[in-house]
Amino acid sequence: MAGFWIRIAPTGCVYGSALEEYVGPLIEDAHKEFTPKVADRRREAAEGWRHELVGRDEWKRRAEPCLRGQCSHSPYSATRSVEDRQLPETAS
Repeated sequence: MAGFWIRIAPTGCVYGSALEEYVGPLIEDAHKEFTPKVADRRREAAEGWRHELVGRDEWKRRAEPCLRGQCSHSPYSATRSVEDRQLPETAS
């Protein structure tokens, strides 16, 4: 029986899921499916993102609550807060 690849943020929250038979059997296949650009994959690996192959029961237990927004994980934010600034008006 095919499993599910799950995409896990550093906080432990699952942010994505895909069927193994669609993506492939290797963890690299899963990471490429979720994150196509090499530079982005390297950054995510350094930040602690990971991908795991799980069966249906584990998917229901771990992934489904996160994907439905019903988990208790903290939201993941690797970016710094952005401050709004007023730009100078340009003459029209």
